[in-house]
Amino acid sequence: MCSSTSADSRGIDLLAPVPMRELLDAWGGTLDPELLDRIVVRVSEPSRADSDSIAPVLSRRYLEAARHCCSVLLVDADLADELPQGSRWIHPHAAWVLAALLSPESNDSAEVEVEPSARIADDVVVPHAVHIGAGAILLSGCRLGPGCRIEPHAVVYGNVTMGARVLVGAGAVIGRPGFGWVHGPGGELRRMPQRGGVVVEDDVEIGALATVDSGTLHPTVLERGCKLDAHVHVGHNVRIGAGSIVAAQAGFAGSARIGAGVLVGGQVGVADHVEVGDGARLAGKAGVIGNVPRGTAVAGYPAVERGRWLRSVAKALRGQPT
Repeated sequence: MCSSTSADSRGIDLLAPVPMRELLDAWGGTLDPELLDRIVVRVSEPSRADSDSIAPVLSRRYLEAARHCCSVLLVDADLADELPQGSRWIHPHAAWVLAALLSPESNDSAEVEVEPSARIADDVVVPHAVHIGAGAILLSGCRLGPGCRIEPHAVVYGNVTMGARVLVGAGAVIGRPGFGWVHGPGGELRRMPQRGGVVVEDDVEIGALATVDSGTLHPTVLERGCKLDAHVHVGHNVRIGAGSIVAAQAGFAGSARIGAGVLVGGQVGVADHVEVGDGARLAGKAGVIGNVPRGTAVAGYPAVERGRWLRSVAKALRGQPT
């Protein structure tokens, strides 16, 4: 009912025209009574929306445009009072509803889809509803759960075990030996074998060109539902907790421990063996070289409590000693 199929300059079309009362029944919230019989056909930005559109208003920067458009306004509850009555679909999780409206039509097919140019070792069992893209490589010994999607040119090494509905982005590399070297007599370098593998739990997403290295004695672990953006690097023996979200170009050195529900900004670096507690927030470009307590927001390099970092930046801009 709510899946998008095409886009043009006016926005994203829904699968079919749908009355607003049906969307209200499906997703909840509070709809101004005047809109119950309104039929919508697409999702559009407020500045481009017309009377048969839904326009999301998820932050204050869209308010001015929203006040001048004639669409149904999908609005966060804390902004609702600033918009005219008779135009609002108020929801406490408006962004979540928007994500549902924009989601492509679900594919419940149990068929396996493998592009001809993919290379899959003979002993790899491909479960139902798995999609493997062009040029992807699955090496001997790897295990996939049902509903996994391996995008083009990704490489999955043989020591990788995936749960259900894992998405591996284009060009990602999962399970390659980690970066570990030891010095011997006369300064000789020897690579430390990394044989512990990788465990990827259910509903994890790994972005394009991301890398997740094999552990040494025990696996590197991505817990259920965590999401990695493009170009993220996860070193050997790292554990990233359930539901954590990691933005692009972040990196985690060996044996770091990231708790559940952590938000990691772009280009964050986490040093080896550091522990980050549940629900912590790591601001973009933070250099995390010490443990972060649960629920704490940190920023800067070396990363400190975010308020302290902001005060030090303000002093520096005023030419005061920090």
